[in-house]
Amino acid sequence: MLAVHGERGVVGRRLISHRVLRRASWGVADQGLSSLTNFALGIFVARSATTAGFGAFSIVFTTFTVTLGLSRALTSEPLVVRCSDRSELEWRQGTVAATGTALAVGIALGLGCGLVGWTVGGTLAAPFLALGATLPGLLLQDCWRYAFFANGEGRKAFLNDALCAAVLVVLFGVLLRSGVASIGLLVLAWGGAATVGALAGARQSGVVPVPQQARAWATRHRDLIPRYLGEFVASSGAGQLSVYGVGLIGGLATLGSFRAGYLLFGPLQVLFMGIGLVAVPELVRFLRRSPRHLYLASSGLSVLLATVALAWGMVVIPMPASVGRAILGSTWSTAHALALALTVGWSASGIIAGTAAAIRALAAARQGLKARVAGSLFAIAGALLGVVLGGARGAAWGLSIAVCLECIVWRAQLTRALGEVGDPVGAERCDAATFVVGPTFVEKCGDAAS
Repeated sequence: MLAVHGERGVVGRRLISHRVLRRASWGVADQGLSSLTNFALGIFVARSATTAGFGAFSIVFTTFTVTLGLSRALTSEPLVVRCSDRSELEWRQGTVAATGTALAVGIALGLGCGLVGWTVGGTLAAPFLALGATLPGLLLQDCWRYAFFANGEGRKAFLNDALCAAVLVVLFGVLLRSGVASIGLLVLAWGGAATVGALAGARQSGVVPVPQQARAWATRHRDLIPRYLGEFVASSGAGQLSVYGVGLIGGLATLGSFRAGYLLFGPLQVLFMGIGLVAVPELVRFLRRSPRHLYLASSGLSVLLATVALAWGMVVIPMPASVGRAILGSTWSTAHALALALTVGWSASGIIAGTAAAIRALAAARQGLKARVAGSLFAIAGALLGVVLGGARGAAWGLSIAVCLECIVWRAQLTRALGEVGDPVGAERCDAATFVVGPTFVEKCGDAAS
């Protein structure tokens, strides 16, 4: 009898591992597709536009990334924390409100972008007007991605992103052949493709966003949203200040070497972001079993990501110069000089990624904000002090040491959060008393590396 139970336990663990691995693979695949699409977008615009036009696109795209971070803090992240591993009904109720909030945020910020375009005029006018018109679709489509992963349906997120990419290719092809590929039209095509994905997300899920529930959503998750917004501001602010500081103190050549070094570790960024899409909902599922299961799973994830980062560094450090120059051209030698420091930093970042996901799963927003603010201060100080003492290499080591210190803070905050565990995620539910399911179509370091 004991042998039978032991065999069942082994089989059960294997099934769970297989499911987790499958969901994680969809996360990496989806993030890889999303990153590839954005990279191709930048290349296409750079080849199609004048220098001034590409500068205008860069400003518009930066504006989009800021609005995207704000939207995620308001909608996607609370949704993943509170509505993962729930019943289908609870997930639908939360998704109705979260996607409705994303749509409302997109409309409000889109009007703001349109006003900016109308006010400034010139080269920026058309791109900002196009962004304003399509921002609701852009933010809603991104929210669907998180909603699908919260429900363990990463395949749907990947298919949605694939649809957006296909539509974008068609629209860009039409503009290219017509010879009217202005920056405004390119932005409109990009946002239009995302809007198609946003509509498809409603079809895939059987859920229609209800913007009128935005206030109820914000009220219901008021313990999380302000702190998630604070984390976003601290993280993005630290990234920008570090980059600008390195450029101002060390000069553009130093900044170029610094950024080129991070490009060598670009695949790790895609991997970490892809795992991040899946990690929080998966850790919420482990938390349902017990806080101990959460701790063990997050620690395993931290070790795995740190090991992958170390292994990637072991590929980059001995890379032949001929291969490196084929990748980075003339910036290879200065970028390669940073490889050891960046390997250390990315390995520590792997530990932080698993730890931060556990704190998210615990809905311990206060501890997460403390760790993020401390890490941001470490990063700014490390980058600026490093560039003063040793140029690009000094900045890389300064940031890597800062990340190692931040790692200690995150682990301490996780220990504190686990000590306060009661029913952290279950305390707030996506219950029917708060949200109403809408009508259905069918019967469901800016950081230095970005």
